[in-house]
Amino acid sequence: DVYLSNAKSRWGSCNSKKEIRLNWRLIQAPPHIINYVICHELAHLKEMNHSNRFWEEVEKVLPEYRSSEKELKTLSSDLYLIG
Repeated sequence: DVYLSNAKSRWGSCNSKKEIRLNWRLIQAPPHIINYVICHELAHLKEMNHSNRFWEEVEKVLPEYRSSEKELKTLSSDLYLIG
């Protein structure tokens, strides 16, 4: 299941029940950033941690994920201005 969240410090999360939550503020982000967050959370369905295997799963789908991750950190404060 996928839900929207109003989290104040996370863009997404995935729990052991395989529920994914995405911060509604992502709607303001560029599409490639949204894709990165979704890919990141989907990778947690295979690896619930941030191990090397987790990042390998992300990289299979988004080889350029590092630049998106860095850009999201830069954009975060602006995206959180709303709400």
